[in-house]
Amino acid sequence: MFLNKRLVKYINFAQKYNNLAKQKVDIDFIINQSIKLFRIKTYHNTSMSDIAEACGLLKGSLYHYFKSKEELMGKVIIAVHEYFKTEVFTFAFKEELNGVDRLQLLFEAAQIVFVNKKTGKMYGNMGVESAMVISDFTPLLQSFFNDFFLALKHIYQTKFEESIAEELAERSVAEIEGSIMLSRIYDNPQYIFNTFERLIDRIR
Repeated sequence: MFLNKRLVKYINFAQKYNNLAKQKVDIDFIINQSIKLFRIKTYHNTSMSDIAEACGLLKGSLYHYFKSKEELMGKVIIAVHEYFKTEVFTFAFKEELNGVDRLQLLFEAAQIVFVNKKTGKMYGNMGVESAMVISDFTPLLQSFFNDFFLALKHIYQTKFEESIAEELAERSVAEIEGSIMLSRIYDNPQYIFNTFERLIDRIR
């Protein structure tokens, strides 16, 4: 009886192993699953085992796609940047709209990333958190923030001269990042919403 139980347990394990080994996933799927985990647990509290499990992979199989968590995080930052360029920052350059409408649409698109409206959960700025201790991420984040600055500057130039628009853009990004930090500390996304409203009032 004891041997039969051990045999059944072994067969179940072997089947699970074979299913995982045969499962095919692509890099985009792994990146998307990683983004979800990093948002919930943060980069530092997420292990490669966590990511592998979320992807339905064995941990060893995950290393066929990414040699380290640092490499994976770099790809995550790039993917998030690309998303913002196509889905968020793009509203800044809708020349048929006025500055207020552009900023409103940009912020509404950004909220989808920063806050889960169904649960009210704050997603946070996982990239900035990671860059503070891993310098390799800094150039990737600088590229992201450069595009963020340019998008806001372009909007502010609908009302202000270039030098003032540039200053307001830098100040606005700093205020947004600060509101994200406060929202995480107090577990309250209202700090982000309040900041967005203040920035929109600035250009009315």
